[in-house]
Amino acid sequence: MIVPLPKEFRQAINEMPYNITVKKNALKIYVALYIMNYRKNSFGYFPLPSVYLASVNKRYYKIMEYFISRKLIEYFKIAYTDEKDIFNTIYRKSYSREQGVCAKYKFLVNVEAGEEINVDMFTNRQYRWYEIIQNSLEEAGFSMKIKRDTYGRRIWHSAISNYKTDFKGYYTIDAICSQPRLLFNYFKEKGVIDLEYNRIFENGLDFYIEVADKLKFEGTNESKRKQAKRLFMFWINGNGYVPNFEIHSLFKIASMYLKTIKRGNYKYGGSLLQRIESKIWIDDILNDIPCDFALPVHDCVIVKEQDVDMVLDFCTHKYPYIRFKKELIK
Repeated sequence: MIVPLPKEFRQAINEMPYNITVKKNALKIYVALYIMNYRKNSFGYFPLPSVYLASVNKRYYKIMEYFISRKLIEYFKIAYTDEKDIFNTIYRKSYSREQGVCAKYKFLVNVEAGEEINVDMFTNRQYRWYEIIQNSLEEAGFSMKIKRDTYGRRIWHSAISNYKTDFKGYYTIDAICSQPRLLFNYFKEKGVIDLEYNRIFENGLDFYIEVADKLKFEGTNESKRKQAKRLFMFWINGNGYVPNFEIHSLFKIASMYLKTIKRGNYKYGGSLLQRIESKIWIDDILNDIPCDFALPVHDCVIVKEQDVDMVLDFCTHKYPYIRFKKELIK
């Protein structure tokens, strides 16, 4: 990959007190940072998942510490009041493993100025989910465009936009009320008890229909489900506005907990659920799926007719708390 290398980075890497292998890995970490720099905000900070850095080099943290010590990069910090001394302010790196919020960094030097170099970013750390997507795209005649975003760790590939047209005759296996159910399970893990939210899932009810009936939505069941689904997405992803504010009264404890998750950034709610979803569908199900053709579409996977029952059984046994269904694409 061809990128500009500022003189400050070149000098720092050359002066590293390590062997040539470490210096080559430092150069790759620099390129990894440069690639993510396009997502920087108005203050110059860009998100940098540790999983992304580890895919380049497992010991990335030593290189990052070195770059920080040389004042080439810095991480985003939040100010806290020292509990032992209220007049003392403590600055800490802003991230949350629990909520799936990665740290943010910014360059302290101009990375657009420098000699252009060609860095081989090849890594032998390959994942089966990537190979399956790659092979499936090739078999279906699509280009090899595969990327994973940093917001929710979702996969985007060249066949995702028109899959309902391009894969007629194939099947999807997806989860019923996926994100509401994942949030229910997340609450259970964290010991968050919202009696009304729990009641729906503990009694095997349709979450969206229950919400629609409680909030007195009108129309057909299909129409009410769509309204309730839209409301849920605002509730999870929004910065406060929802089409029907009564959902906060319906799920009081859940709403309060979501508010704490969004305290640093309102996008943390949606990011958290997407990361939980991606960990299940990509890092687990797709990585171990018992077939050779499979393409992910966020909370579902496209498979061939001859594999659909086998994959459905695999998913059901792997995640018994999720309700999976198969559906013909037609």
